[in-house]
Amino acid sequence: MNTLSRTWQLFKQSFAVLSQEPSLVVFPILSAASALFLMAGFLVPLYRLGSLQAIVHRTAGWDDYLPVFSWYYANTFVVIFFNSALAGCVNMRLCGADPTLGDGLSIAARRLPRIAAWTLMSATFGLVLRAIENHERAGRFVTAIFGAGWTMITYLMVPVLIIEDRPVIESFRRSIELLRKSWGEQIAGGFGFGLLGSLLVIPGFLLGLVLLPVSVILGITVIVTCVLMLAAIFGAIRGIFTVALYRYATDGRAPLGFSGDALGSPRPYSGY
Repeated sequence: MNTLSRTWQLFKQSFAVLSQEPSLVVFPILSAASALFLMAGFLVPLYRLGSLQAIVHRTAGWDDYLPVFSWYYANTFVVIFFNSALAGCVNMRLCGADPTLGDGLSIAARRLPRIAAWTLMSATFGLVLRAIENHERAGRFVTAIFGAGWTMITYLMVPVLIIEDRPVIESFRRSIELLRKSWGEQIAGGFGFGLLGSLLVIPGFLLGLVLLPVSVILGITVIVTCVLMLAAIFGAIRGIFTVALYRYATDGRAPLGFSGDALGSPRPYSGY
């Protein structure tokens, strides 16, 4: 099965799980809403302190980056927290249970110290990449390479952290091991969800453009609504796929609602 066909099959199977548990889409919505509130709460103080201007003009010192790091950390934390809640619910659903939103939030809350530690690690790496991008001539190339590598090796980090309840460093090693031994091609196929989402947003975007001459407000509303809805749906689908991929990688059996043909030919992980 080629990558494009596999991506489409995985999308359909992930969407089928979402159709059975549509409340899962709430987690990406909560994540985005929390990020927006944090942005509103941080942007004005950062602007008044001059930190944003200093970073833009590449004159920032560590005292400018500290409040920016606080914002970046808080934003990363809420994203990881709600992704963890989503992963907890998806794991229950793939085991045949009927999870609630409260179940997901409770699972994430029990892992709060480890989520906070992983957030620190992830946010620090992200800011280091941004600093390199701003201060080095080859910064964009370096950040593109290292950023893609980081995304790959941490792709299964959240399900490992939540389901196996390992310390952060052990979870990080586990995520790398699962990728290295079994899942390069399958994870690459999962990235196709981004391309698929871009294609699916085109009809709504075109409808909005058609409506613009009739009503600018209506046209913009249609475009924004379409983009936000698809972002929430694909956020949930990506979370479902990630947990399904993790489960298949660890025990070699396709989880409920997924096929082995779409997920590939695993070599189950058997320890370090």
